[in-house]
Amino acid sequence: MKRVKHSKFKNTGILFELLVRQITLEVLNGDTTEKAKKIVAEFFSPKTELNKELRLYELLTKEKYNSESRADKFIDTVNEAHSRINQKQLQSEKYNLIKKINESFNMDEFLSSPITNYKVLASIYKIFESKRYENYDVKDVFNSKITLIENITSKPATITESKKDKVIEAYKQQDKDLRLLTYKTLVETFNKKYSNLNEAQKRLLKEYINNLTNTTGFKSYIENEIPSIVKELKSIESQIGDKVTKIKLSETISQLASTKIGRKVSDNQVSSLMMSYELIKELKSKVNE
Repeated sequence: MKRVKHSKFKNTGILFELLVRQITLEVLNGDTTEKAKKIVAEFFSPKTELNKELRLYELLTKEKYNSESRADKFIDTVNEAHSRINQKQLQSEKYNLIKKINESFNMDEFLSSPITNYKVLASIYKIFESKRYENYDVKDVFNSKITLIENITSKPATITESKKDKVIEAYKQQDKDLRLLTYKTLVETFNKKYSNLNEAQKRLLKEYINNLTNTTGFKSYIENEIPSIVKELKSIESQIGDKVTKIKLSETISQLASTKIGRKVSDNQVSSLMMSYELIKELKSKVNE
């Protein structure tokens, strides 16, 4: 029996995720060529077979069911839908997509970024690809299906609602659902309340997006930023005359100073830093006035 080998190079879900991340870097770096954006527009338009396959990847990564039997049937249904895609056209589009990416970027660097849900995406690829094999390793494909069932039946991470500011909750929700989308999307969401991001906020988002797996480097970055923010807030506090504002600011400083970073940086901690930068910006503006 032949083992279905996973190819990161041919995995539509992974390629799309890496392209979206490349769009992020283009926006951050002010790259007006918009190579990644043009590739996505060309190869993932609604009429393409690649787009149809991508939608199936998204179904298997995002849908949730509370029973293994329903998850199992759902996987079979999606796999059947994949069979109805024009496979010849799909392979042709995928070949041209890979060729275009190779022409536009350094492929080794492009594929080197870590993928947070790599195991799930690889399992989807194996299940889809197994239909192309007459005699495949049943156990290997079965294990891939088990991975998907576990992902579909797992409970999504809960998000604590903010009682004070709905904008913070909107940012957290955006962060949860669309963290793999572009920096531009994050900026637009944040700008529903705030007009512009300063350099500190852009730098935080850049570090966050480029380290989606919460690596040691990102943790170190956050741990270095917190004392700097606290120091700047204390400096501003000394210039504030309003007692109420001063008390609230003191509470904020105390909370930030006591922040404990665990093994991974949480999304809430990223949101807190983003709001702290915004607070500094607003307070500086009031002090200048």
